[in-house]
Amino acid sequence: MKGCGEEIEGPRVKIGIFDHVSGYLGGGQLVVARMAALLSQTYEVDVIHSGKGYTLDSLSTAFEINLRRAKERIVEDSLESFAVPGSRSKSFYLRNGLQADRVLTEPYDLFIYTGHGVPPFSFAKRAMVYCHFPLEQRPTVGMQASERWRRRHPVDRWIRLVVYEWIWDRRMRGYATVLGNSSFTSQWIERLWGRPAEVVYPPVAVTVPSVEKRNLIISVGRFVNADSKKHAQQLKAFPEFLSRAGGDWSLCMIGFCADRSQDRAYLEQLQHIAKDLPVTFGVNAERKAVLSYLAEAKLFWHTRGLGNEASTEPHHMEHFGMATVEAMMAGCVPLVPACGGQPEIVEHQVSGFLCHDLDTLVQHSVCLANNDQLRVRMSRRALERSREFHPARFEQRLSQRVFECLRDNR
Repeated sequence: MKGCGEEIEGPRVKIGIFDHVSGYLGGGQLVVARMAALLSQTYEVDVIHSGKGYTLDSLSTAFEINLRRAKERIVEDSLESFAVPGSRSKSFYLRNGLQADRVLTEPYDLFIYTGHGVPPFSFAKRAMVYCHFPLEQRPTVGMQASERWRRRHPVDRWIRLVVYEWIWDRRMRGYATVLGNSSFTSQWIERLWGRPAEVVYPPVAVTVPSVEKRNLIISVGRFVNADSKKHAQQLKAFPEFLSRAGGDWSLCMIGFCADRSQDRAYLEQLQHIAKDLPVTFGVNAERKAVLSYLAEAKLFWHTRGLGNEASTEPHHMEHFGMATVEAMMAGCVPLVPACGGQPEIVEHQVSGFLCHDLDTLVQHSVCLANNDQLRVRMSRRALERSREFHPARFEQRLSQRVFECLRDNR
């Protein structure tokens, strides 16, 4: 294989890269695109997805990645959960689920699952997982926490535990390698799945125009009704920042908004809150526009999971933070939560600030706004730090793991 010093001999190897979370273009899809671009140089590669969020052409265009060597395979119902128990009843799963998993995975010498859920049963020759965060857990973990479970007869509980553990073991034995996008994610994979996971940070690379920085704060995150990115907190903090910072500052909030009534209503609510503030919204902005904003901005705000880390559910935290790395590559000083995967990126008081609440976010932001020498120094350190997450590192690690999987199957 390219980059590994040797190649797998024999007929052309076929790899399927399955994007389980394919309802929109985001960080997970960037990972898929990078995987496909790299592996299709040597192998025959299918990008498998639901067809509801993008096409292969739009994926290539969005991230400016050449995917001409890759092929596209649409599996329309592939957004369903593969968990057992799950959305599918056990009887349905036994009748139809395993057959659907076979159809999805069997055509490949190597099947790569990417997503947040439990991977399907793999019937491929070899398989591996790249997990963004395990939003689904092994069934016995959730079962034992429920009141219904505690009301069952002890013998019934024992039988179910044995059966579900056997099913889980059979499922996960189909995957030779499990990768996590951060140490934070990998720790939760081991806790919820009972499998160790190697950390392979996502690939991040941006080329921004060379322009003069201005008094601009940028925020990047999807506009979703659940407010997981906590845009409202930023709009609460911004007036306090303006009252204490020198100069005229503005805030630009960039994000994707799906064509759903609840998400549109959420965005309209944010725009109403911000109507008297120097705030602009870049909704569904093209990549070129996003990079232009990053190039001009001095500070980057990220607030997902900001607050009491002890009481915040891990799935509500930022599991890695590709937008944070992109901002650092553009010379923005990041101010981010001191939880989730963010501390793996930002070195506190060196390449940015790790914040525990809105007060510290504002405090550090005001300090940077009023001390341009400090901001410039931290901007340079942020750029230096961001190089640790360059795509070349991701590609080298992925190439090696793919080669090892295929080699072990010979």
